Amino acid sequence: MKDRPGAIPVAIMRQHFELAITHTPWLKGCPLGIMEINGVFSHYMDADTDNLWLGFAIGMRCAERLGNDQRSGPRATDAADTTT
Repeated sequence: MKDRPGAIPVAIMRQHFELAITHTPWLKGCPLGIMEINGVFSHYMDADTDNLWLGFAIGMRCAERLGNDQRSGPRATDAADTTT
């Protein structure tokens, strides 16, 4: 997961993720050790934690896109869709 313009930064998503892990009783045991490459977060060293992170981050980006779509209203291509 990388930062991209106009999207929630990875650092903020990680803060939310790690708070969720540490405040959820059955997830508290998940190791939060990270791997950095050139001083930048790359992934969690534990494979299960990294899988949880990827699902969380993808969900955050998806929710962000859906929220942006709802705020901006229907797109011009939606009105032109005659396949349904």
